[in-house]
Amino acid sequence: MRYRAPLMAGEQVVTCNRAHPMKLLRPLAVLLLGVFLASMLQVLGSLSAGWSAAAPIVLVAAVVYALVRGYRWAVTGYALTSRRVVIFRGLGGRLPLAIPWETVEEVRGPRGPYARWTGFGTVRVRARGQSFDLTYQKEPGRFVRMCDEYRGRYLGELRDPRAPV
Repeated sequence: MRYRAPLMAGEQVVTCNRAHPMKLLRPLAVLLLGVFLASMLQVLGSLSAGWSAAAPIVLVAAVVYALVRGYRWAVTGYALTSRRVVIFRGLGGRLPLAIPWETVEEVRGPRGPYARWTGFGTVRVRARGQSFDLTYQKEPGRFVRMCDEYRGRYLGELRDPRAPV
């Protein structure tokens, strides 16, 4: 994924990615279920004429749901810079949501073997009374460590600008 927001002076992009492709599993399952139900309704439509109109409605609803969820997955991303965490939502005129390191209170990732085994999990960023969930984050443990590292660096620079980085 490409970083799409303006950078401040001296700011560097550390990592930029989108959610893990497993986030598309539910839309795929809904699409397959919609195709199955539409075919079953076609069979019922051959027995009773009232059911034949429902099949295209079910199929179109499943396709629209899968397309919307796929589009959201494709245009939503997470970036980590040397000064903030950025959440991209949508294309075009929507500005990305930037969470500066000064406002971040805690960055927490999933614990346990499930996140390590699957390679994804939800990272929660708490910032001044709000929390943001970065769902299906790839390698959440690594992302949390990088957030802690760059947050510590940035806050250290704010306290003592002459200190070596």
